[in-house]
Amino acid sequence: MSTSPKSNSGWAIVFVAIFFISPLKVIAAKEPVIRVLIGEENKARFRADGSKSIFVQGISSKQRPIKSINIVYGDGTATYSINNNLNSWFELPENFNLIIKNNDDRGIWYKNRRYAGELRVLLNDQKLQIINYLKLEKYLKSVVGSEMPKEFPLAALQAQAIAARTYALKLLGKNKFFDIHSTQASQVYLGLEAETAKINRAVRSTSSLALFYENKLIEAVFHSSSGGRTENSGQVWKYQLPYLRSVIDYDQNSTKYRWSKKISSSELDKIFSDIGGLNSIQIKKKSNSDRVLVIKLYGPKGTKNISGKNLRKNLKLLSNKFDVNLKFNHINLENKLNSDNKVVGNSSLEPLPPIPTDYFLLVKGYGAGHGVGMSQWGAKAMAERGANFRKILRHYYTGVQIKAY
Repeated sequence: MSTSPKSNSGWAIVFVAIFFISPLKVIAAKEPVIRVLIGEENKARFRADGSKSIFVQGISSKQRPIKSINIVYGDGTATYSINNNLNSWFELPENFNLIIKNNDDRGIWYKNRRYAGELRVLLNDQKLQIINYLKLEKYLKSVVGSEMPKEFPLAALQAQAIAARTYALKLLGKNKFFDIHSTQASQVYLGLEAETAKINRAVRSTSSLALFYENKLIEAVFHSSSGGRTENSGQVWKYQLPYLRSVIDYDQNSTKYRWSKKISSSELDKIFSDIGGLNSIQIKKKSNSDRVLVIKLYGPKGTKNISGKNLRKNLKLLSNKFDVNLKFNHINLENKLNSDNKVVGNSSLEPLPPIPTDYFLLVKGYGAGHGVGMSQWGAKAMAERGANFRKILRHYYTGVQIKAY
């Protein structure tokens, strides 16, 4: 069948329109700036790298060039000194907001780390807050290297980059002064030292990609190692999210897959002073992924139930997936949970008599972290078996879409 020149022309116009317009659909929004809280203290020092200078906005001193600045807050007053001249201090205005920046790719030194972008210093809740302002993708190059070993396979690093990007995007603008912490309270950010060529490649190759569920950014939480199976979000936090469901994990090669901790009687007496120490400890309930939900403590002064999450916090355990043994005078009180969720072993409901001082608690556990979302060691194992970042992310985050934000 022949086609008229007019028809050819029309198809050409359509082809050109599709060729030039379609790519716009996958271009992400303008790259945001993220505000990272990297310090809260009463004394802070910032300096340039090597022979370079820093620029400080918001101070009255005309001294230039500036190689370093010390800031101190105390007794309701903030003061600063330039270039380590500790004999000459200047007072800062009441509502100061200092901006420290430079033109050096090596960044600005704060404590023992270098930071890209600019640093802002302000007073909040009677402390100096140090906030790092920088582009999101630059921030991610440090986060991925801070959260995951650089030796991990590229696909695992790419999955980490997308999860970390999603987590950060979800928090933008939620706080007046900063968006995110630089610690495990959010996700770890260690400045320029955490960047490597491989990690930078992982971030660049996934640029603008984020995780969505029903076209909304997800809570892209992650952890080190689950101990064989991840946890439902509703068992750890208030709500069960449809994409944060318990799945099998492949973290058996994790350095923290199995762990143990011995806690002395003196430590236990201090931690549980309200019940006079421990006579017995009994796991009352576990989740389907074998994490402790409720545990009962017996002491000379009484008993109490606490959550596995709070016991983990009190005893500084790696996770709440554990079993416990209270040992003293050659007596071994084992507490285990059978398949019917009924505790076996010592089931006395009455506090036991005061115990000798030579006792200890032995905790044997699995995994590290809250156990929800992506397991970093599991991602490593999947990548080593040939999975790409999309397969890894869809395994740990049920039913999500991976697309440009």
